[in-house]
Amino acid sequence: MKIDAYLTEHARKTPSRIALEEGNNSISYETLEASVNDIASSMREFRHCRFAILEEMGIQYIKMLMAVYRSDNIAIPMPIEMPRISLEKILDNSHVRNIITTEVQYSKFGDSFFERFGTVLIVSDDKPVRSIRQEISIESNHPELKLVLYTSGTTGTPKGVMLSDKNLTTNAASIIEILGLTPDDKAAMVISPHHAFGNSIINSHLMAGGCIAMGNMKFIGSVFSLIESGVTVFYGVPSTYRILLRYPDRFKKAFSNVKIAASAGGGMTKQIVRNIKELVPGIEILPMYGQTEATARLAYVPKEDVDEFIETIGKPIPGVTLDVFDSEGQPVGPNVTAELVAKGDNILLGYLDDEVATKKKIIDGWMYTGDLAQKLPNGYFKLMGRKDDLIKIGDHLVNPREIEKTIENNNKVSAVFVVPVAHELMGTAISLMVMPEPETDVDTLFKFCRKNLPAHLYPKEILFIDHLPLTENGKICNRLIIEEYQNVKNCM
Repeated sequence: MKIDAYLTEHARKTPSRIALEEGNNSISYETLEASVNDIASSMREFRHCRFAILEEMGIQYIKMLMAVYRSDNIAIPMPIEMPRISLEKILDNSHVRNIITTEVQYSKFGDSFFERFGTVLIVSDDKPVRSIRQEISIESNHPELKLVLYTSGTTGTPKGVMLSDKNLTTNAASIIEILGLTPDDKAAMVISPHHAFGNSIINSHLMAGGCIAMGNMKFIGSVFSLIESGVTVFYGVPSTYRILLRYPDRFKKAFSNVKIAASAGGGMTKQIVRNIKELVPGIEILPMYGQTEATARLAYVPKEDVDEFIETIGKPIPGVTLDVFDSEGQPVGPNVTAELVAKGDNILLGYLDDEVATKKKIIDGWMYTGDLAQKLPNGYFKLMGRKDDLIKIGDHLVNPREIEKTIENNNKVSAVFVVPVAHELMGTAISLMVMPEPETDVDTLFKFCRKNLPAHLYPKEILFIDHLPLTENGKICNRLIIEEYQNVKNCM
C-alpha cells in the first residue's frame, strides 16, 4: 500500500481521531484526508513530475507532502531552515520545474525566487489552491520514484536521494515494530521534517494511525509544554537532548509520562543516557542509526542493551542486513575495521540525475555507507568514523574519531574534535578543539595525550570552544569542525 493510502484507511476507520497538532490547532484524519484530496486535485494534470515543497514544519507542510504523493507526483522538500544559497544549489541540482508553497512563504521569498519555475501553486487554509503559473511539462523520471531527500550538505555538495513508496513503507513499518507504535501514541516532533529523520517520524506515526504534535527548538519553554500535552514518544538528535537537559527540573516534569526517548542523527553518549535515566528512571531510550540513503534508519540499540552497548549502533532493524567489507568487497571478521555495508528494501533507488555516484554507492545490491565499522562478536556493530575522515600523518593512517573517544572517555570534557593541521616535518599533525566541563584543565589534557597516545598523535595545540559546531539539522560534521577551528584561530 502507498504511504498516503494509510491516511485514507484511518479516515475511514477512525475519522475523528486527531492526526496532527500544531500549537492550538489540530485536525482529524477525516479532515486531513479531505485537505490532501483538495490540494492533490490541483496537480492531477501532472504525471509523475517533480514538485518542490517550500514550507516550514507544520500541518500545512504535511498536507502538501501527502498531496504530492496522492497525485502520483514526486515530492522534493526544500530544507527551508538552510540558507537561501543552499536552497538555490538544491534547486539547480534537482532541475525541478514545479513548486508548491504557501502565501506566507511566497511573500517571504519574493517574486524573483519563483521566476525559475514553470508552475507555482499556492496553498491557503481557507481558499482553493491558487496558481501563479501552470505549465504542464513531460518529465522522464525513475518509474518508482516518490520522494527526493537531499543530504544535509555536510560535505558542501548535497545529493538528491531517490526513494520509492516501498522504501517509505518498509522503513516506517520497521520503526513501528521497533518502537511498538499504536494509534494511541502521540509523537513530539521538534526536528526538521525536510530531512530523513523527520520524514520517517511523519511516515511512521501516520502509518500507525497515531498523532504528531509539531513544534521547534526556538523556544525551550514551548518544547516542554508540547511534551506535557500527552506526548508518549519524543524524537531528537543528541544535541536536542543536550539542550533540554540544561533544565533538569523542567525535563523531569515534562518527560514523566513519555514512554520512549528516541534518538538519531549522531551517537548518544553515556553521559546523555545517564542524565536522562537519573531524571526519568522508567523511560525507554532508543538510539538509532541511519542515513538518508537508507530512508533514515538502518540499526538500533534495543532498550535492554542501552547501558552496555550505547557506544555501538546495535543491530539491524527488521528487513535490513548489515556487514563490514574490506576494500576488495569481502566480509571481514569480528573486531576488524572496514566499511559498513547495508542491504534491504529501504535502500535508495539511486542519486537523482547522477548515475556515476549511484554506481559507487550501490555495488552488487549492497549500499556502501562510507562509515568505518567493526562487527562485534555478539552481532552488534560499532562505528569507527567516516572513511573520508581518515588523516594521513607521516606513514600512519589515523582515525580521528578513535582519538576523540579515547580523550572523552578518560577526561572531564563535554566533547573533543580532532582537526588536521599542517606540520613542517610530518606533513600533517593534529590540533584538538575541546568543549570543556568546569573541571577541564589544558595541562591535564596535554599530560594525558603524552602518556596515552603515540608520539605522532600528540596534539600540536588544544583550543577551548563554547558551543557545538552543528549543521542546520543538528549534526556535527568534519567540515564544520574545521570551519570552527579557523574561526577560533582568526579570533586569537
